[in-house]
Amino acid sequence: MVGCNGYRQPSLYAKIASTVDVASHGRLYAGLGAGWYEHKWRAYGYEWPEVPRRMGAFREAVEIVYKMWTENKPVYAGKHYHIDKPINQPRRKPRFWLGGGGEKVTLKLVAKYADGCNVGNGDAALIRRKLAVLRDHCEREGRDYATIATSTTIEVSPSWSTADTAARVEQVVAAGCDYVLFYIPRLAYDHEPLHRFASDLIPQFG
Repeated sequence: MVGCNGYRQPSLYAKIASTVDVASHGRLYAGLGAGWYEHKWRAYGYEWPEVPRRMGAFREAVEIVYKMWTENKPVYAGKHYHIDKPINQPRRKPRFWLGGGGEKVTLKLVAKYADGCNVGNGDAALIRRKLAVLRDHCEREGRDYATIATSTTIEVSPSWSTADTAARVEQVVAAGCDYVLFYIPRLAYDHEPLHRFASDLIPQFG
């Protein structure tokens, strides 16, 4: 759902996202996350930082990306990244989503900079807790919580039940989510669950 911050410089990410948003006539949802899957970092040859360093870099990256989308000559000097008036033309701000539910860093960044977030991994109780924290951050930042789109991701097993999955959707919506994203493992190799998903589940929420 989101790009991993550790895979590219935030200034490059911002410029790529602006270009894609223009090329797609404003249809881009630009997602960014700190990254959590160690194997993938190492598999592609990236260094795997400890959590404090990874989250510190993520905080700086979000600030840089936002500056490049909203300022003409952005300047930033941080511990992990810096920029000095980079050109970003056409300067364009896509809808900015952040993935992750870290209560001290990520959700505070959502309150300050993001248009949407993804939290809770389909767990209704956890979603309620994370969104309550987000509301508190919004109050402190003077941000209208209602302007932030909220979502969660539900993993659907190949043997999923329509009734059970529909019940989970209802639970996370009741917990405060505006959107539900579905992850179906091994979908590239077996399309049947997707067709069943479209015919049996989606019409219930159309």
